[in-house]
Amino acid sequence: MSKHRRKRKVAQGHSVGSSAKAVLEIDERDRKDYFTPTSDIFHDYCDSVLQRYSLEDIVEQAQVASIDFGSSAEFGSHVDGAPETKVFNVVTLDGVTKYAKIVVLAIGSGGSPAMPRHLSPAEKEGACHSTQLPKQAFLSRSVRDKIIARKPTSVVVVGGGLTAAQIADKCIRDGVRSVWMIMRSDVKLKPFDIDLDWMTKYKNVQKAAFWSADSDEERLQIMLKARNGGSIPPRFFKKLQTHVANGALSILTHTAIEHQSWHPQHESWRIETSPPIPNIPGTIDYIYYATGVQPDVTTIPFLSPLREKAPINVIGGMPCLTNDLAWANDVPLFVAGRLAGLRIGPDCGNLEGARVGAERISWAVHEKLERQRKGCEEGGDEYETLCRRVGSLNMFESLDGCEQ
Repeated sequence: MSKHRRKRKVAQGHSVGSSAKAVLEIDERDRKDYFTPTSDIFHDYCDSVLQRYSLEDIVEQAQVASIDFGSSAEFGSHVDGAPETKVFNVVTLDGVTKYAKIVVLAIGSGGSPAMPRHLSPAEKEGACHSTQLPKQAFLSRSVRDKIIARKPTSVVVVGGGLTAAQIADKCIRDGVRSVWMIMRSDVKLKPFDIDLDWMTKYKNVQKAAFWSADSDEERLQIMLKARNGGSIPPRFFKKLQTHVANGALSILTHTAIEHQSWHPQHESWRIETSPPIPNIPGTIDYIYYATGVQPDVTTIPFLSPLREKAPINVIGGMPCLTNDLAWANDVPLFVAGRLAGLRIGPDCGNLEGARVGAERISWAVHEKLERQRKGCEEGGDEYETLCRRVGSLNMFESLDGCEQ
């Protein structure tokens, strides 16, 4: 905040810095602290991790069908020659079974798409959720045919976040003539998907309040307030403003679709909104739902066997994990990502939250392996353990000792 603006706020009767809830603005001198790396840089970083720890040959691509936990004798496999050893039984969709003493669950939100309404099989020809786009062509066949034939095309994008903005931008760049962005709230512009006071150099103030909350219900409310729905980075919003100025995009705030009907013979929708949109075309060619994904561990099918044997409290769709991000003290299934939000905070789905989660999990795994190696429950040098807890040692140093 500039000195002139600070003085003006004081003159208007606002006490600068007196409220912890005040909007935190970026000091232009610290602009470099908010630089966001490109996807290419992040991919290069991931590749460097694979090479550093020789992980290229042990990464497998498969879809998990179920995760169970019990004694190795229960699953008919004696791990380490001890039938009483507790292990995870991980089964993939292609029938492959793997046994592990420790499992890390890093699947993002792990929930189902938040759809405003259920789509019938016929309606899915003219609409989809944004999570389905990687598995299908971006533009439907009917929309592509109309673009090739130079016929007018109209698309509706439901949502007010970055994903909705990216879909609208790509539709226009791919040749769609008219795009309508419909959202229930105002357009929220934020550099990140959470408030800046969770990302700046003073973030410890907010995190201290989060970690000192009296209950997980209170933590959930803090998370909801910090995220506050979808938002768009200011830089990307400039692209949308260009499309609006060119007449290709209309952004409709405080608007919702009240009724919609799919006409398969015309391959188009008829929609009614609240409040009514006076100049919307009578037919809409396609609807994209960029309405996000709500984290909900109870809707993950492959965790059903584990939840039956080891029930866990769930608040806001997120499990109440231990401080080490484990399912329970005696169930070493560690959870990262948005499902660990009640222990990490509102930034659980960002790179900052990924770093915190990785540190906690690697620290806990290292301690568990040390106890197993030394053959005792306490295990490990107490001074070294204390150093790890206060951050004096690198949480990832245990990876240096892995076999090549």
